Amino acid sequence: MIVAAAAGVLAGCTDTTPKNNTNPVGQTAGFAQFTDIPIPPKNSIDLDRTLVFGSERDWIGRISLSSSMAVGEIYDFYKREMPKLGWTELTSVRSATSVLTYQMDNRVATIQVGSGRFGLGSNIDFWMNPRSGGGASAFAPSGSFGGSSGGTSRGSAGSGPIESSPLPAARR
Repeated sequence: MIVAAAAGVLAGCTDTTPKNNTNPVGQTAGFAQFTDIPIPPKNSIDLDRTLVFGSERDWIGRISLSSSMAVGEIYDFYKREMPKLGWTELTSVRSATSVLTYQMDNRVATIQVGSGRFGLGSNIDFWMNPRSGGGASAFAPSGSFGGSSGGTSRGSAGSGPIESSPLPAARR
């Protein structure tokens, strides 16, 4: 009797969600909010590998896609479509795993395209990052390094004179 009750409870707890957590882009309403990047046709989003903060034209993170299109087709798609949305190409490498990098305003988009499982289709990792503003000084609070409050302004970190002195002689 106890065994039958335990079996019934376990049967009610069975996980029926798919183990491969992907959804076609058209069925995931949340990703329709990203109007600043092109999404290739014939793909699905890998929700296990996707992490996004923000929305619309103000987001960072990674969108991971799987597509039935070949690596070369995806590469050509992004080369053609990114400039149409205002992105400027910084660099691109076309190979078995292709990488394209674009910039717009204060963000950098890096797109990595590689072969899918068993060489079929392709996997796309689309990274969106804030653009660095010139090293560590870009993140320094006002008054530090380049600030004008109190003392002499020295410009950005590392831009002042370099002081050097001879190393002490080693003792024997």
